Amino acid sequence: MKNYELQYYMHYGPTAFRFELAGNLNHEGADQLDQEWRAASSAIGDRRLVIDMTFVTDVDEQGRALIVRWHRQGARFVANSPRSRALAESILGEPPAGPAAAGYAGADRTWLPFQRSGASSRALAKVP
Repeated sequence: MKNYELQYYMHYGPTAFRFELAGNLNHEGADQLDQEWRAASSAIGDRRLVIDMTFVTDVDEQGRALIVRWHRQGARFVANSPRSRALAESILGEPPAGPAAAGYAGADRTWLPFQRSGASSRALAKVP
């Protein structure tokens, strides 16, 4: 599998702040994420940090150090593929949480599920 440059998305919710990571978490990406977290942490208050590693392809030593530090500070980790779960477990020393337990449902949700309004549903239904 090809290692792509790290991309990430930040999601805010009422009780959680989530990084969704994709690609190679190398030293440059780890530095950038650490800076983003430091900048955001003062504004997010008591929100839980959730790290979604589902699309991470590789992690170098500095990336591992960042993940371990966040884990020790109480962050929850999500990995929704067999490969990402194995990668996360090799770093954390334990399996990451499943999607229902960390940041996708319940109190830690950071996004709202897509819903179509009745008007939109009717309009779509009329398209040939």
